[in-house]
Amino acid sequence: MAAVEHFDLSGKRAVVLGADNPAGEVIAEAFTEAGARVAMVAVADATTDISKAIDSLGGCDILASAPDHFLAKPFAETSPDDLAGVMHANFSIQFDACQAAVARMREQGTGGNLILMTSVLGERGLPNTVAYSAAQGAVFNMIRALAQEVAADGISVNGIELGWMDWMSDRINPTDESALRSVRFTMTKRAGTAEDIGPLAVWLAGSGVGFVTGQIFPLDGGLTQHL
Repeated sequence: MAAVEHFDLSGKRAVVLGADNPAGEVIAEAFTEAGARVAMVAVADATTDISKAIDSLGGCDILASAPDHFLAKPFAETSPDDLAGVMHANFSIQFDACQAAVARMREQGTGGNLILMTSVLGERGLPNTVAYSAAQGAVFNMIRALAQEVAADGISVNGIELGWMDWMSDRINPTDESALRSVRFTMTKRAGTAEDIGPLAVWLAGSGVGFVTGQIFPLDGGLTQHL
C-alpha cells in the first residue's frame, strides 16, 4: 500500500466531539479533507448528541474526542463542585463517547479507531492544576486500559497529548515562574497551533495506525522532555 493511502479516509464515518474547540474543529476539517463523512458534536451537547451523530452517519468508524475545560485553582480552594465539573468535562464525557462508539463498532464488526485528546498536564503536573491534571491523567489511563479491552475487536485507541498551544492564553500567568516553563522549555520555541494537530489525527484515524494502539503521542514541541 502506498504511504499516501494511509491518510485516505474516503468512505469512513467520523464523529468529532469538541468540534467547538480549536483542536476539534481542525480535526473535523482534516478528516473531511481526507475524505471522511464527519458529524460534529459540541461538548455541551455530548451527553445527548453522540449517539444521534453516530446514527446520522449510519455508523461509526472513527471517534475523535477533544473536550478541554481548564481550571487553575489552588488545591486547598478547589471545591467538590470544581472537581466534579473538571472531571466530567475532561474525562467522563470522553468515557461516555467511547462507550457509544465502541458499542457501534462492535455491532458493525469492522473495527475502528478512537483518538482522544489530552494534555501534558496529565503526565507532568504544575502548581494550581491538581483537578485538571487528575482529569487528564484519567484520560491517559483510559486510553491504555481501553486499548487492551477492545484490541480483539480491531479497534485502536490512541491519544494526542497537547502542550502549550497558541489559544491557551488563559493558562499562563506571566508572573508565575512555574507556568512560564511551559513556554520557555518548548524546544521549538513557539506555541503549537491547531493546524499542527490535523495530520497526526488523520494518521491515527487511518490504515497506517495498524499495529499502534494504547499510545499517547506528545504534540508539545518537545516540552515534556524538560518539564
